Amino acid sequence: MKKTAIAIATLAAALGAANASAQAYIGGGVSATRINVDCDGIQSCDKSDTGGKLYGGWGFGNGLSAELGYITFGKATASDSGASLDVKVHGFTVAAAYRAPIASSWGLTGRLGLASLKTKLSASAGGLSASDDERHTAPYFGVAADYAFTPALKLELSADFSRAKYDGEKAAVRSLGLGLRYDF
Repeated sequence: MKKTAIAIATLAAALGAANASAQAYIGGGVSATRINVDCDGIQSCDKSDTGGKLYGGWGFGNGLSAELGYITFGKATASDSGASLDVKVHGFTVAAAYRAPIASSWGLTGRLGLASLKTKLSASAGGLSASDDERHTAPYFGVAADYAFTPALKLELSADFSRAKYDGEKAAVRSLGLGLRYDF
């Protein structure tokens, strides 16, 4: 939690120091997600789902910007002999981003930062159910390619990655999405 507070304070300071060429933007989209939980010996296991993200940023010029966002990595489901377990991962991100134009209407963006993720487990067996969750901070990174319909509106194909954690166990999470970005 302390790392997240430091990252947010750093982002706020950077936003406050922005010059007149700064530009705000927002974006969001839907994605195909995967939570790489260990399913060895499990009768039925589905690690893929649908997720999404929303984000906003502040560009400082020369392609560099700071972003805040919310991302959901969907759900993984396992079941065996009448028992089932669902694992959901979602949270907030803070990142530095760099967008480089590669052609007149095309660009590439790289993101690097931290994610404050909540991993929630829900289990049921024999008519009984229980759930628990854990929040942690993990590295977050992403890449995106975009196509500009207009100078303000871009179609973005993105890939975002982090790591879920619960009770000492870790699982890689990823999101492959399609969305829109609007620059103000």
